[in-house]
Amino acid sequence: MYQSVLGGRELKIRILVTGGAGFLGSVLVEKLLEKGYEVRVLDNLLYGEKPIKEFLRDRKFELFRGDIRDMIAVIKALRQVDAVIHLASIVGDQAADLEPKTTIQINYMATRNLAELCKLYEIKLLYSSSCSVYGNSPKGIMDENIAIDHFNTNYPKPISLYGETKLKSEKAIQELMSDYVILRLGTLFGLSNRMRFDLAINLFIAKAIKGEKIQVFGGNQYRPFLHVQDAADCFIQAIEDDWHGIFNSAWDNLKIIDVIKTLQNHTPIDFEISSKIVDRRNYRVSCEKIKNMGFNPRRNISDAFNEIKSSFDKGMITDYTLPIHSNYKQLFSSEEIRQRVYILGPIGEMVKENRDRRS
Repeated sequence: MYQSVLGGRELKIRILVTGGAGFLGSVLVEKLLEKGYEVRVLDNLLYGEKPIKEFLRDRKFELFRGDIRDMIAVIKALRQVDAVIHLASIVGDQAADLEPKTTIQINYMATRNLAELCKLYEIKLLYSSSCSVYGNSPKGIMDENIAIDHFNTNYPKPISLYGETKLKSEKAIQELMSDYVILRLGTLFGLSNRMRFDLAINLFIAKAIKGEKIQVFGGNQYRPFLHVQDAADCFIQAIEDDWHGIFNSAWDNLKIIDVIKTLQNHTPIDFEISSKIVDRRNYRVSCEKIKNMGFNPRRNISDAFNEIKSSFDKGMITDYTLPIHSNYKQLFSSEEIRQRVYILGPIGEMVKENRDRRS
């Protein structure tokens, strides 16, 4: 078992990953297991068990199927855990806007409850936040030292419900805990067991591979990007080096149109720029703080293109437009999932399952 130092204590680490069957979670779980950690996943499996199915045979792996809103499930999952990596949330602007009340419950209220429990049980909490908290900040490069108050004109200004819930969750964690790490991740890209094509770079790569026209909304907006493998490495380094505080984590700040130009080095691309609909998110972030901690992302757009193309060539990915590859589409198009997330909730689903077992 991997030996590490956490808060000055040498111990064998068991890590709880909430949302461990997701796009980032499934990559992170695999890396943790490879390094010898004991890993427990709490996930409601909205996108299925397939991304973590291969781990079920690993004696160091445990799967707790449950909803992050269900405090009973959360408390059970926290037993004998040394650190929590909290990824579970409704991710993305479109998905978050589908049912705002539920998004607030899952992304903010459940995170606040988890932070309170981690404080009570003296468990280190690592939270997956987002550079979306910066919203529309085109005039400067945002760093973590910008004050979170309304007297500072440069304070983070999320322009989406998703970004707002992330920022509110950050505040709650800071108010409740002292032993925490908050990683403000750039827009993720790259290959995962739970593949997403509702992410800008991944979608552009898929369309380029298929020879389809790419529509760019605006194109001059800046966005920080981060490969999903590097995001997973970042969480692991934060545990092993016992980080504390808030960190921006990104590989590079790129204009959306520059992503297209980079992909043109790999394959011919047919694209058009639309000025009718322009994505208002526009921000660059400084990653000097995390670089000073020794973290340096190693993967780029070329790596993502090669790995995703290889998956297409091998038939591992066949149709990138399937709802399972999009958070928004899966939540919007699946009646079963809408029932579980928006109508039944964690308690209603448990009652339904008990009733189904009795019948």
